[in-house]
Parts: sequence; C-alpha cells; structure tokens
Amino acid sequence: MRARVVTWNVHGCVGTDGRFAPERIVEALAELAPDVALLQEVGDNRGIHPPIDQAVFLATALNLQCCVGITMPKEPYGYGNCTLSRWSITDSHTVDLSYIGREPRACLRAVIEHDEMRLTTLNVHLGLGASERRYQLGRMLEELLADYAPEQVRRHRRFPWLWRWRKVDVDRLATLPEPLVLAGDFNDFPPGPVTRTLANRLTDCGARCASRRTFPSRRPLLRLDRIYTSRALQMIDVRVARSPLLRVASDHLPIVVDLEVPALALPLGLEVA
Repeated sequence: MRARVVTWNVHGCVGTDGRFAPERIVEALAELAPDVALLQEVGDNRGIHPPIDQAVFLATALNLQCCVGITMPKEPYGYGNCTLSRWSITDSHTVDLSYIGREPRACLRAVIEHDEMRLTTLNVHLGLGASERRYQLGRMLEELLADYAPEQVRRHRRFPWLWRWRKVDVDRLATLPEPLVLAGDFNDFPPGPVTRTLANRLTDCGARCASRRTFPSRRPLLRLDRIYTSRALQMIDVRVARSPLLRVASDHLPIVVDLEVPALALPLGLEVA
C-alpha cells in the first residue's frame, strides 16, 4: 500500500515574513497531499498570537486525524509536535526527551492503521546542543529497541548518563521487521552521533535527494530535517518540497517521501503501552 509521509517544522504557523498565518500552512499541506504528516513547533510558545488550537485547526481544515505531543504546556492549548493522518491513529504517547537546562523536547509516537497496513511513526524535535542530542539519541533507542534488547533498555533507563549501548544491540535497528518512520527536526549539524547511528542502520530517505537542505527556507544552507525508515519499507520517491508558498510559510522546508508499506502479516513488536 502506498503512503505519502511529510515532515515539516511549521514554526508555530509564523512565516518568514513574520505573519501568523495557519491558513497558509493548511494551503501548503493541501498541495503536498500527505497521508501522514509529522509536524514540529505546533502552537504558540510565547503567547503572542491569537489563541487557537493549531493542531485541531490544521486537522479539521485538512480532514485528517491528529495526535499531539506537548513539550511546553502553554495556555490554553500547549506547544509541541503534532502528527496528522488520513487513517486511524489507534494509539499514541509522548516520550520526554528533555535535557536539564535546555528547552523541553519530545518524541511523539503514533500507531497508524488502515485495512491490513500498520505504520509506527516517531515524530521528533531534537535540541541544539551536541551533548543534548546524544542524550536524546539514547532515549529514542529505548523506544526503538524496547522489544529487541529489553535488558539493555532497562539499564539505560536506570542510568541514562552512564550506560553505553552495545553495538550488537544498536545494530538491531537494521533488521527491524515492522514498518516504521522516524522523522522530524533533528538539528544535527554538523552531523554527529545521531546522524551516524541512524543513517548507518535505517534508510535515510533524504540522502537520495539532489538538494537535501531544508533550513532556512528562503535560502537553505543546512540539512536539519530528516526522514528515516525501517528497511521493511520501500521508498518510491523523495524530495525536499520547494515553492514560493513554502519559502514564506515557515522557516523550514518540508520533506516528502512516498513509501510502499507492506501488508500486516504477523503481529508486530513495539507495542505502545
């Protein structure tokens, strides 16, 4: 089954012209026509824009389902990650990626099902510091490997600052049997342990793009946004979307990937508690 996945940091629906325009994000997403959209920076973290529930506004306007992972519980609706889906979101939860002394961060995990298809998505927004991202990589590995290296995950959860992952366990990412998408704003520049660990074991979809840079949108210089997939998924096409609308709608450009998702043949791991 074909599925189009988009990841995009929407910058609180504030464009590069400084204008708060959620309807512009709706127009841009409608043109991209995603089946699943993983969005970051949804909401108003400064309390200066009209108080609307941005996640619900986008989902309603696009006739999609949504789930939200709050990183900052700003009144009245919060701020964080949002996953939109054309199909049923059967489960979701938020994994705290926050690092002491830094802006709160999160990974929003969702399970999406339709007919015989089941797709697990991890929607992430990582921090700006290198040590912060190394810590957040460990937290993501806890989620990814929970069913495959349970003892190592248990030890890492008890001693996240001390425990080092064994290469044999991390290498299990290369053989994950289930359809999985890990995407978002990784902020990993210059590329460090996060990029090396994931790109060597998952499919780095954007690596196939001739032009991979996503930030800043008016004149992209950095490759901050990425989509990784398990090797159970087949990538059909990928691109960093560019248009006059996208250059002004947010300070990031979206990545669009078309995937072939296999039918569910066996019960999958990575159950959401």
